[in-house]
Amino acid sequence: MNYKIYQYQFTDPTQKRLATGDNYGILMVLSGTAHIRNFYGLSTDELLVCKPKQAVYLEYSGGRYPLLANWVQVSPELMKACSTDATDILASFEVNTEPVAKIRGRSEILMLLKSLTSQLGGISEDKEGYAMDLLEESSIKMFLALVIRTCVQSDKHRVRKGSHLALDEVFRYINAHLTEDISLEQLEHVFFVSRHHLIRQFKIRTGQTVHQYIVKTRLDRCRVLIEQGYSITEVYRMGGFGSYNHFFRAFKQEYHMTPKEYFRSVDIRQETDCKDLEKSGS
Repeated sequence: MNYKIYQYQFTDPTQKRLATGDNYGILMVLSGTAHIRNFYGLSTDELLVCKPKQAVYLEYSGGRYPLLANWVQVSPELMKACSTDATDILASFEVNTEPVAKIRGRSEILMLLKSLTSQLGGISEDKEGYAMDLLEESSIKMFLALVIRTCVQSDKHRVRKGSHLALDEVFRYINAHLTEDISLEQLEHVFFVSRHHLIRQFKIRTGQTVHQYIVKTRLDRCRVLIEQGYSITEVYRMGGFGSYNHFFRAFKQEYHMTPKEYFRSVDIRQETDCKDLEKSGS
C-alpha cells in the first residue's frame, strides 16, 4: 500500500524540512510543542494537512519536554483505492482550499489517529504475520476516514462558515496555546476574521483588549500553579511569560503583590489551615 510513516523525536533545538512530493501529508504532534514556519505552534490537538508539492518546516526550539511527531504521507492512488461509492476520500481532502491547513480536532479522535499510525508503523515491520494485509487495509482506511472527518467537522471550518465570530472558540484556542506567542495576526489566520472585528468583539464581550485577556488568562494560570506548589521559575514559564521581569510586573499590577509574596501568603494560609485541622481533631 502506497503510504509512508516517519516518526521524529527532537531533544535539542532543530529544524526539519518535510516535503509531500506527489503525496498528501499529515503531521501530528504526539508530545512536546512544535512550531511550523508561517503557521506558528502545532499542538497535540491539531493536524497539519498538506497537499501535494508542498513543503513545511518543523521546528523545535527546546524546552522541558522533547518533541515527538508523526509525519504520514499518503498517495492519491491509495486514497482512490480506499474510496467507496458513498465516500470519495480524495475529493474530501479538497475540502481545505489551502495548500497547507492547520486543523483542530477532538482530542479522542486525535488519540485514535496517533494509535493507528503506531499500529501501521508496526505492520510495515512485520508484513509476514497472519492476516496482516487485512489489518493494514482496515487500519489505513480508518486513518483516512478519521482525518477527513476531522477536516470536515473541525472548529476551523465551523467558524469559517458561520455568520459571526464564535468568541468561545477563540477563548478555547487561547487557553490551549497560552505558552506560545499569540498575536492578532495569528488569530486572524486561524479564525478568518479581521483584527479590527476581533478587537471590537473582544471589547464588547469581555471589556478587555485581546492582549489584556491573554495576560489575565496567563496570570490566572500562574496563580493556580503557585498554589499547587510550583517554583516561581517553573510558574512563569508554564504560564507562557517570556521573561521573569514581564511576569513580575504583570503579576504585581494585577494582584498588588509580587509572585514571591503571593507564594509566601499561600504557605502561611496552608500552615494555618493545617493547625486549625489539628485543633479541631484534638
